[in-house]
Amino acid sequence: MNVHQAIAYVQVHGNAVERARLAAILWDEPLPEAVLQELAALQKPDGGFAYWVPEVSNVCDTAFVLQWFDDLKVYRGPMVDPACRFLLDRQQEDGGWDEVEAVRALNPPEWMTPGRIETRIWLTAFCAHVLIRFGYAEAPGTHCPTDFLLAHCDETGRLAGYLRATWIALPMLAFYPGPDPDSFHRAVAVVEANYSPDWGGVVPGLAIALSARRRPASRSSSGYSLPGRPDP
Repeated sequence: MNVHQAIAYVQVHGNAVERARLAAILWDEPLPEAVLQELAALQKPDGGFAYWVPEVSNVCDTAFVLQWFDDLKVYRGPMVDPACRFLLDRQQEDGGWDEVEAVRALNPPEWMTPGRIETRIWLTAFCAHVLIRFGYAEAPGTHCPTDFLLAHCDETGRLAGYLRATWIALPMLAFYPGPDPDSFHRAVAVVEANYSPDWGGVVPGLAIALSARRRPASRSSSGYSLPGRPDP
């Protein structure tokens, strides 16, 4: 891939949010007020975001938009904090997530349909992955996300359902491998065996996971703890 051509393409054809993310990643440029207003328009009063399913705030869209804030290097604030709380409040007692029931009536794509174990597994990996970037992973009174993920993992290290769930889960498995200390390495082997150049998101996910292993989290009697993300 020609990096200069890719940058030029985003600058010419990307929307305002995409251009702002590019500028923040490459040149540490601050978030423009106009982009902040665009993002605010996607947020609902409960703190969640609505994007793929614009009618109602939901788990998938909230985690998706939080990835944008990570690109923009905005880790705290009046939009980010409620969005993280939206996800944390919807973590279930088994440590996993499911999509909000309200999307069921809105003809969601298969991967956003609540109640499916395939939906729950990939959303759990996704939410844990994103929340780690912001210094969170578990709501009080719930189990660690790893507990849920490993309960739906085969002997090779692959999570059930969508293959992408396995590589999305790598940061969580790196932070806390749970009762299986080899779970991270087996999951990496699954990713390596199935890797395709079309998986553009795998490389940053792997980088985050490997970085996480240098800062191991601990589990205490009060729950699962993660090192907080410093304010920018």
